[in-house]
Amino acid sequence: MSEFQNRAVRLMVASAGEASTSDISVRRTNVLTTALELYVALGGSREQLEATVAKQESDTPRRIDLVIGELMMEMATISHIHDIDVMQAAHNALDSGVRDTTSV
Repeated sequence: MSEFQNRAVRLMVASAGEASTSDISVRRTNVLTTALELYVALGGSREQLEATVAKQESDTPRRIDLVIGELMMEMATISHIHDIDVMQAAHNALDSGVRDTTSV
C-alpha cells in the first residue's frame, strides 16, 4: 500500500475505530455520499443523475480493481481540469482531518 493509503487508514481507525474501517456498508455509503458531493460541485443536475442511474443495466458488477482504477483516472482528470494536484488535495484533507468518518 502507498504511504497515503496507510495514513488514511490509520486516521480512519483513530477517528472511527477498527470495526468501522472494515465495515463495507459504511465504506459504500461514504463513497456514494462523497461521489454525489463531487458530482454536485462539478455542476451535475438531479435530472442527469436520475438518467444515469436509470440506464445502469448491468447486474454483474465489474472487478473492484478496475472500477477503482477508473475512478482514480476520473479524479486525476478532474483535478487536472481544475488545476489541482490530486494527491496534494488528498494529503490536505488527510492532514486537516476534515472528514468525520463516524458521521455517515
